[in-house]
Amino acid sequence: MLMVVDYNKVHEEIKQTFIAKNRDYGNSFEKSLNKFGLIAGVVRINDKFERLANLCDRQRLADAQVNEPLADTLKDMANYCIMAAAWLENE
Repeated sequence: MLMVVDYNKVHEEIKQTFIAKNRDYGNSFEKSLNKFGLIAGVVRINDKFERLANLCDRQRLADAQVNEPLADTLKDMANYCIMAAAWLENE
């Protein structure tokens, strides 16, 4: 069973990743949403989904060359979803 402590830990990791990447990338996600609309966010979310599916396939095939933990991809996808939702609420 997922514990509240575990949820909060992952949520804090997602938040810190958002802060660091937003600083490094200069708010490029919001800029792309402003320029192209929600579809820009959908494309990035889909890219992460495709990566996740690929990583799952590799894991199923016992490929030891997986370079990114599945959880990291899920966290990135969650951040994109949260940012897109926040953008929509501000529109």
